[in-house]
Amino acid sequence: MWRRTIDPGLGEEYNSRIKRLINKDGTFNTVKLGRELRLYDAYQYLKNVSVQRLSFLILGFYLLINILFALLYLLCGIENLQGTEPDLPPFLNAFFFSVQTFTTVGYGILAPQGMAMNLVVTLESLMGWVGFAIITGVVFSRFSKPHVRILYSNNAIIAPHEGEKSLQFRLANKRNNVLLEMEAKVMLMVHDATYEHQFYNLKLEQSSLQFFPLNWTIVHHIDKDSPLYNIGSKELEEQRAEVIILIKGYDEAYGQTVHSRFSYRFDEILWDVRFKKVYDTDAEGEIVFDLHKLHETEPVSEPAL
Repeated sequence: MWRRTIDPGLGEEYNSRIKRLINKDGTFNTVKLGRELRLYDAYQYLKNVSVQRLSFLILGFYLLINILFALLYLLCGIENLQGTEPDLPPFLNAFFFSVQTFTTVGYGILAPQGMAMNLVVTLESLMGWVGFAIITGVVFSRFSKPHVRILYSNNAIIAPHEGEKSLQFRLANKRNNVLLEMEAKVMLMVHDATYEHQFYNLKLEQSSLQFFPLNWTIVHHIDKDSPLYNIGSKELEEQRAEVIILIKGYDEAYGQTVHSRFSYRFDEILWDVRFKKVYDTDAEGEIVFDLHKLHETEPVSEPAL
């Protein structure tokens, strides 16, 4: 009897079906309610948000701050701003002065006059220092943080392997950096009619690699001791099966351990196919590895079931 694994931290009981436990981008399918928002949480969010969204947020923050202070300068009276361009609207004069103050550029043409105007300038200068310090910290942390880019095959497969069936999937490093001491852990999640989830560790043919310059085909033999033994695609669908993957390795460039998560649902598992070869050698004897072929499969003459 295959031994059930204790809940790995993903929960066991739900009141309805869930689409999947781990999303395709490696994040967990979880929405947290009741969190207390703090400034530190915002910093963590900015460290992990996409580059496109981060660029949009920085640009939006920059424009919003300068617009707000431009309005404050207008309230103080545009006549208290020396060196304004008469051909420009008052708001634009105030906005460009705010940009110069916020960035500490100061060309020496626009200058504040009066107590109110100088107090606003003092406040904006302080916000400029703090704002750019935070932005610099976020940008630096994103560059200094190791980001693993593991490419997984679009589908896992079940096909004959060494005289028996096996569950297989492939992965490769999309970057040119060196990953060492790779380790893989794979679990099978199924649930019954009461939406109670059960987890099983899948024994792997090779659970670790010393070097990772090419692809890695991870294989689980489906023998009589496997939870997938005598189970077909229909049973996997009925049990809403999901194969959960955790990859760990050492990034030589950053000198840190990196992690990657992925999963395959029951409808992302192909039957009676095998993976095509993804690398070859050229005339000079160098190994040519084509990442585009990582997902390619072909039918097998001997069916898996």
